[in-house]
Amino acid sequence: MKTLLSSAATVLILAAPLWAQDADGDGNVSLEELQAVYPDVTAESYAAMDTDADGTLSAAEIQAAIDAGTLGG
Repeated sequence: MKTLLSSAATVLILAAPLWAQDADGDGNVSLEELQAVYPDVTAESYAAMDTDADGTLSAAEIQAAIDAGTLGG
């Protein structure tokens, strides 16, 4: 149980800096919100990460970009 709680805490700590930038609290991250954390992100790279083309990044899209090495490197 202690290991499970420790692992969950680690995940939350790693995710917190990005999701703390969800300034409007809508659960998604806009280009401007993402650039506050990753200033080198361009509109083009953001659009490539926005796989459903809804204009915002969901947690799944952000995780996919991190896993692909597109974000956070």
